[in-house]
Amino acid sequence: MSKKFPKPWYRPARGVWYVTIDGHQFNLGPDEDAAFEQYYHLMSSPPELRQAGDTVAGIIDAFLEWCQIHRSHATYEWYRSRAQLFVDSISNRLTVEQLKPFHLQRWIDSNPQWAPGNKRNACRAIQRPLAWAVQQGYIDKSPLQYFQKPPAGRRDQTVSFDEFRRLLRNTRDRSFRDLLLVTWETGARPQETLRVEARHVDLHHSRWVFPANEAKGGRLPRIIYLNTRALRITKRWLDRNESGPIFRNTRNKPWTKCSVNSRFFTLKRLLGTRYSLYSLRHTWATNALKNGVDPITVSQLMGHADTNMLARTYAHLAHDPAYLQAAAQRATV
Repeated sequence: MSKKFPKPWYRPARGVWYVTIDGHQFNLGPDEDAAFEQYYHLMSSPPELRQAGDTVAGIIDAFLEWCQIHRSHATYEWYRSRAQLFVDSISNRLTVEQLKPFHLQRWIDSNPQWAPGNKRNACRAIQRPLAWAVQQGYIDKSPLQYFQKPPAGRRDQTVSFDEFRRLLRNTRDRSFRDLLLVTWETGARPQETLRVEARHVDLHHSRWVFPANEAKGGRLPRIIYLNTRALRITKRWLDRNESGPIFRNTRNKPWTKCSVNSRFFTLKRLLGTRYSLYSLRHTWATNALKNGVDPITVSQLMGHADTNMLARTYAHLAHDPAYLQAAAQRATV
């Protein structure tokens, strides 16, 4: 009876080639020719020299498989898209012991087009699997434990009421106008506005409810309360789309991050300023604080775990004399 040899196979969900040898799964990378070259190298190596579990690619694969079971699909995709870029930049045979902070630094530096927040998130996407591997007992320590992530940069753009009216006047189609309005009225995160489905909508209590496994952080449900206008917009789109994301573009396709960014780039040519859905969320929080809503309630409505994020992000209000003067007046009433 002839012996069966393992063959490389392609996983479309990850966009990479794999081979399983003696019960160990090896990530061969996305390029087919390079994958088979790596495969032949592995097959010609003595078993004791084959390293799967302690390679950086192997650890990241194990972490992603864990994410698929224990975290939301959105969280899995967040890590997968960033981690795969890093794995593509290193050798598939690079072990955790061989991994040094300069590997991560060189990768970040090789992408100067990334915004500060993107660079920081890329570092997080690589540090987290290694920290997880320590917790799970795969490795004794992470070589990136003390790597200093770049600063995230500040998202401090606010949109005045007059600017927002100009945005709406220059937005001809109702689909994008409604997306702008519902974000302006709720302060929801962009990914929440783009992902909300009929099953998330609680009309009786005028709110959207994302279960914990679909919410940021994955620990608590995310509840977004709707004012009268946001509720009216939600009902209108709910009547049109009973399955999948309720907010759609003019082609009846769900809005994506790329399609939204494209619209804002078009508006920039008309208005001279680059806006974003996140700037509308930031404006909502700033206006809520200025209108006297207490910070704890604002944090709850925004979905923050505590008020620390609010204090860091909205410290610019400390430089607004009119706001502080009005607060001082209210303090003694």
